[in-house]
Amino acid sequence: MARLDIRRFIAAPPEVIWDVISDFDRQREWMVDLRRLEIVSEQRQGAGTAMDVTSELFGLPVVKDVMTITAWEPPHRMDVRHSGQFHGTGAFLLERVDNGTIFTWVEDFEPPLGQLGELGFALVIGPHLRRVFARSMANVKRLAEERAGAATSSAEA
Repeated sequence: MARLDIRRFIAAPPEVIWDVISDFDRQREWMVDLRRLEIVSEQRQGAGTAMDVTSELFGLPVVKDVMTITAWEPPHRMDVRHSGQFHGTGAFLLERVDNGTIFTWVEDFEPPLGQLGELGFALVIGPHLRRVFARSMANVKRLAEERAGAATSSAEA
C-alpha cells in the first residue's frame, strides 16, 4: 500500500476552503495535474457522486481514474474511492485551528506490479506526487485566502 499524507495551514475558515475544493466544475483552477474531470452521475455533489478523471503523471495525461465520493461532511471531510487504473482511497480533511484551517490531503492506493510498483512509488512516483500535490494545495491556499480576504474587506466596509 502506498500512502501520501500532506498538510498545509491556510489562513481561511474551513467553509471557504470547502467552497474551493468542492466546486468540481472549477477544480482545474487549483489541481495542477488535472486534465479532465467529468461528472458521470446524476447528482453533482455529495456521497455517491461519480467522476471520470484524467490526470497527468510527469506531464503526460496517462492516469485514468473513476472517483466516487464516499463521504461528504461539509465543511470538514470529503472521501473518495479510486477505481480506475489505481485502486484506493483519498480524503480531504479540514480542521479549524486558531486563525485558519489545517488542510490535509491523504491518498492510499495499491500501485500496480506488486512489490516492484511499491518500490517505484517509493523512489520516483511518491516524491513527484508530493511536489504536485503541494503545488495544488498552494493553489487552494491562495484561492481560499483571497476569498477570505475579500469577505473580510466587504464585511468591514
